[in-house]
Order: sequence, then structure tokens, then C-alpha cells
Amino acid sequence: MAYRIAEGSLAAPMAWQDQSINVLLPRDAKVMGTSLVIARDRLPMGMTFQDYVIQQRQNFASQLAGFEAIADAPGRIDGHEAHFIELAWKTDGKPIHQVMAMVLHSDNAILNFTGSIPGGLEVETRDALVAAITSFSFTAA
Repeated sequence: MAYRIAEGSLAAPMAWQDQSINVLLPRDAKVMGTSLVIARDRLPMGMTFQDYVIQQRQNFASQLAGFEAIADAPGRIDGHEAHFIELAWKTDGKPIHQVMAMVLHSDNAILNFTGSIPGGLEVETRDALVAAITSFSFTAA
């Protein structure tokens, strides 16, 4: 199995499950602390993508202080089934604004994109995060 990262690739002698998390920080962010995180997950046996989205929504509502759903809609990224959620919540009393996309791809694997803006909504930064997330394209197998 060839495993690629931005800096290069390695040859793994057996099949591995990628559980890596990528954290991207914009160099010239208008809001300090803005980030885009890409995490990998898998659908549990017998769970549909729609079930996964419902479970994630419930987790956000129960685990994030002051949770407020702003937008919640199905969509597509690079032809793959996706679900978009925009939300606000608080950590240590400070507002966080997030844009998220969950994308289903091969073998029940899911890519979760989370763009975070500390301090709350800043429209230009939000739009840049959404543009980055929706520009994602899968590598051909």
C-alpha cells in the first residue's frame, strides 16, 4: 500500500487503516486561531451514512456548550455524498463558529472537514473555509 502525505509517500508492506488527522492553519488569517481540520472515520457495521450524520448531530447538541445549529443540509463534494453543518457554540464562555462537511467515500470511509473560527462568525473567513472544503477532490485509486 502506498501512503501519501503532502511531503511524500511511503510503502507499507500490508494494508493499513488511515486514522490520521490533518490540521491546516492559514498563514494570513484575518482571525487568529482559525483552522481547518480533516479527520478520518468509518461507518460502524450496519450504520448508514444518514444514521452517522444523525449521530454526529446528536453528539454536537449534547457535548457542545451553547450549541446552535445554523445550517444543516445534504450535498456533494467531488461527486460523493456529503452533509454540511454550520454551527456555533462556546468553549470557556468564548464563542466558536464552525463549518463542517462529512463526506462518504469508498469502503464506508468518511472524511470529516471542520473549519473553526474562534471568537464567532467572521464572514470572509467563513467563506474561505467553505471554499476550501468544497474544493476537495479525491485522488483516483
